[in-house]
Amino acid sequence: MNFQEWNLKVPWGNLALLSYGNPSGDPVLVVHGRLDSAATFIPLLKLLPTNYHYVLFDMPGHGRSDPFWKGQLPNRFLGVPVIELVVKHLRWKEFIYIGHSLGAEQGLFYAAMYPKQIKKAIYFDIGPSVIYCCPQHFRNHFQATYEAYYDNYRKYDSERTMTEGEARQSVTNARQLSDEDADIVLSRNLVEVSPGSYKLTWDRRFKILPGFNSLHSDFYHDLFTMHPTPALFICAKDMRAFYQPSGLAVKVMSTLTARANVKVIWVDGGHDVHLTNPERFASELVQFLESDVARSKL
Repeated sequence: MNFQEWNLKVPWGNLALLSYGNPSGDPVLVVHGRLDSAATFIPLLKLLPTNYHYVLFDMPGHGRSDPFWKGQLPNRFLGVPVIELVVKHLRWKEFIYIGHSLGAEQGLFYAAMYPKQIKKAIYFDIGPSVIYCCPQHFRNHFQATYEAYYDNYRKYDSERTMTEGEARQSVTNARQLSDEDADIVLSRNLVEVSPGSYKLTWDRRFKILPGFNSLHSDFYHDLFTMHPTPALFICAKDMRAFYQPSGLAVKVMSTLTARANVKVIWVDGGHDVHLTNPERFASELVQFLESDVARSKL
């Protein structure tokens, strides 16, 4: 595939962007999830029409993008202003949004904050991500995030070196991927620091991202459904445990599907099905991508 790559200067360093398709086509912003990179969408892009202008980027502390400043613990919302920096850089007034996991969650936030900019959206497997929007016991939340980070600061500020094989094995074990798919993930996340020695570029702070624990899940439901955007939710059957009837993901999707131009489909596979088996839903995605949908006025 022929990608164009460049860096966007941001206050904390560089943000790595790449584009694919027709620069004169309808713009599509593609946003990856936590501890991933833009490379995760390569198998999917191979199945999509080339008449669109796809722009992907590595979130800060992922792939080839610089991390946020040291010292602070990032939160789950910080990707939203990063998305806005990219959109302003591209000078897009309206665009199609594709996001996976945390990238899908941040797309829901963005659509709520900038309701006229996202023309239509494709959200991959939001369940395992938006579950973190639901409040926990504050002490447990604080201990699992802020206390865990600041009490172990050196751990999260350190860089571990490994062989290429060890890096591949860590990814295949953590995400149940084949070696081929792991190599796609690592293509933007693995850097050789000395002969035979490598490091992962993922910012380890993203292992324990805190949310806004003081807000009730009803707040998020109302926020995510306030400005209905034509959307396709693609959910992985192996992740049904994250889609309980009383959970935020199901409530949001149920409310939105009661309105026009929102559809939910379930596909065989796990959380990374967009990487491992995009052919299982590609035809429905393309149909939605090319459909003439109207925004709900409800």
